[in-house]
Amino acid sequence: MSSSNPSLGWERLQNVFYRSRECLELQWKQEEIEEGLNLQDYKVAIAPYAASIALYSIRSIPELAVNKSIHIYSGAGVKITSISWLSSIGEIVELGWNSKFQLIVVMKSGKFRIYNNYEGDFDEFDLHLESDIIEVKFWPDGFVARSIDDSFTCISNYSKVIPICLPSITTKNDESKKRQIHGWAILPPMYNRQVKVIVSTDISVLIISLDGVTDTNFVGNGPFTSIAIASNGEFVALYSTSSNEISIRTADFSVSLTTFESDNDSIPLELQWCSNDAVIVSYTDELKLIGPSRDSLSFYTDSVTYLKPEDDGLYFLNNERLEFLSRVSNVTMDTFKIGSTSPSAILLDAIDQIDHHSPKANENLEIIKGDLTTAVDNCIRAAAEEFEPYWQKKLLRAASFGKTTIDLYNSDEFVDTCNNLRVLNIIRQPEVGIFLTYSQFIELGVDRLIKLLLLRQLHYLCVKISDFMTLPTDEIFIDWACCKIKHSLDLSDTELLSAIIKRLLDKNVSFAPISQLAYQEGRTQLSINLLNFEKDTSKTIPLLLEMEQDDYALLKSDENMNVDSIMFVLITLFNKLSLSDFFKLLDGKPNATSLFKSKIAQNDIQLLHDYYFQADLTSGLAEIELDKLANEKSSEIQKQILMKGSKILGRSKYTEFESKRLKDEIKIIDAKIKLEQEIPSIKNTESAAQILEEVITQDLKKAIKVHKELKISERQFYYKVAKTLSKLPERRQELHEFATSKKSPIGYEPFYLELLKNGDKRQASLYVNLCTSMDYRQKVKCYIKCEDFKNAIEEAYKRKDVELLDLIRSLTDNSVHKRHVDDCIERLTGSRR
Repeated sequence: MSSSNPSLGWERLQNVFYRSRECLELQWKQEEIEEGLNLQDYKVAIAPYAASIALYSIRSIPELAVNKSIHIYSGAGVKITSISWLSSIGEIVELGWNSKFQLIVVMKSGKFRIYNNYEGDFDEFDLHLESDIIEVKFWPDGFVARSIDDSFTCISNYSKVIPICLPSITTKNDESKKRQIHGWAILPPMYNRQVKVIVSTDISVLIISLDGVTDTNFVGNGPFTSIAIASNGEFVALYSTSSNEISIRTADFSVSLTTFESDNDSIPLELQWCSNDAVIVSYTDELKLIGPSRDSLSFYTDSVTYLKPEDDGLYFLNNERLEFLSRVSNVTMDTFKIGSTSPSAILLDAIDQIDHHSPKANENLEIIKGDLTTAVDNCIRAAAEEFEPYWQKKLLRAASFGKTTIDLYNSDEFVDTCNNLRVLNIIRQPEVGIFLTYSQFIELGVDRLIKLLLLRQLHYLCVKISDFMTLPTDEIFIDWACCKIKHSLDLSDTELLSAIIKRLLDKNVSFAPISQLAYQEGRTQLSINLLNFEKDTSKTIPLLLEMEQDDYALLKSDENMNVDSIMFVLITLFNKLSLSDFFKLLDGKPNATSLFKSKIAQNDIQLLHDYYFQADLTSGLAEIELDKLANEKSSEIQKQILMKGSKILGRSKYTEFESKRLKDEIKIIDAKIKLEQEIPSIKNTESAAQILEEVITQDLKKAIKVHKELKISERQFYYKVAKTLSKLPERRQELHEFATSKKSPIGYEPFYLELLKNGDKRQASLYVNLCTSMDYRQKVKCYIKCEDFKNAIEEAYKRKDVELLDLIRSLTDNSVHKRHVDDCIERLTGSRR
């Protein structure tokens, strides 16, 4: 921890400052060679933000000729993993990384691999080239490969790998016009909607795109062996070894910005941009920084360096350490510059005064009173840019001290910076080895940082960071469980299930991805058991189908009672299985069976018949036959259908009653045919009730006989007679004679109600006295509804109910009825009203 002023390490270039800061001291451990690791012996690929470093030996060691390894280290040089590489796989041309921190390995043959994790899982693709690859350059989402015939092939999207052949710079079949390539660089599609390749030839600089080859006609002091494009895609730097000159121009080569002549005569190893305002030339022991003017800065190194440009600066790696070179921001410069009188510098000085118990601390606040908000803001932002925790804390103390005297100060940025720096300081530790700057951390985001840490299987750290930043942890626990399954080869399915459930049961996680991984690892029973804990059936069912657990998948969807889910499984299995196997799966699943019948077999009678036949569902088979009745007019055919249905139902003791009912229907048809000769209108009837009603209407005496033939009960018959004849005024006397000819099995209230409903109050009144189940008050009420006040009065008088007589008197306006009531009351009480 250094407490010296950060400005002591700055280098001035005109009116701006640059600084190189050590990020991590490398802890290489090389198993292959006894001597210390020398990066010059390796192909080196630095991942975005220097989060990982991939090394592949290029030394010719006989014992390693057949079997080498790609070693992956953290930014601190701690080995993460090694990927075995047999020579039979192919000769490696170049290593690179994509924006998801996945290793890309491009082979001479045109094949390339994308390693999905650090465990060796990869996807392999082929560019299908006619000639070998000799050079590859990467950008975060793709790469361009140069073949030995100077053709360029591009992959512009790792998610959708489609090789794109760029136009050739050579006229076909005309070797006299062939240009020699000296250097080239990629202009990524994020700036142009398509990939462009800037190529320096012995004649001029060309720009290759899908639209064709454009000659910039720029010659300069070329040809140029090294070309670099700024991170914003607006500027290009070109290095000529013949003249030791660096030309900096706009990316379209229309404007020349500056030309710089290097004083180092050695051949440069690399040319890169440091952000968008300076160019770095790497030599064996020197990094030369060139600004917009003709001035430059030199940073000397002990060994060869490898450069990794970022938007806010540039990482450089050598055998001993990882460092970061960047421009000093205006905020930091104002705060730390010796002699600075900026508000943030004065506020920072106030902390020193406080530490020395000096009263000048408050004086400092008075001096910057009008700019106190600016001072606080700048101290917060300067703290974010510092690597040393000592200066971070001191600047944040200054900001905290200053903001306490500001009314209504918004502390969101202060809180966010404190939290972010806490996370940054953790991952910058050598044990983790991911040295992000603050702006890189904001650009990357916590979510992507968690995914990066999960690649390293740092689950505990991920949980701690997520809890601290109040982020969901479900993906972390899912990844932990998947890793647990992959690496616990010595544990049984039962032991693994117990360990996973113990950790995850109280967490809000989906078990479906864990189950899928278990299945892929050959642990089918563990996979099925894990799905029992998955709450979302829509995730469970596809996995069960994939695992050939067809019956369980259908059972799960049936229990869930989700129509879409059931239909998905039914259609999948219907197209996959034989009919007999499919029908077996429907057994015991009522919801699935119902949907099968109503949706899949709705218009396929044969399919439905096959299902009922295999399931031995006699009621279903009979139903199929009886459905034919709807469109059948012939009585004889109807009888045949009913007879066939009766026989089918008769096969099972559980449907014997229904079988007899169908036989009764045949008798009804026979009776109908017979009656049609005497009563033609019966032809239009369909049911036994309709037939009986028609006969009652025509001939009540005949109906008495017919209802027995139709096996209609006595009670049903009486109800039908009451309802039918009460509608016919001319038959109401006949109805009364029928009702009173013998004791009615339904009583007489139905006759009273039907007649009253049809408006014949006089006839209805005749049945009231016959209703023996009614008490006298109910009878009086019925008489009143029929406006039969005479019988109502007699019934009340007979029961000696004076109160009821008074009620009847109040309900009538007829003087005769009133006098009749008075007479009855006088006889009962001895006094006249």
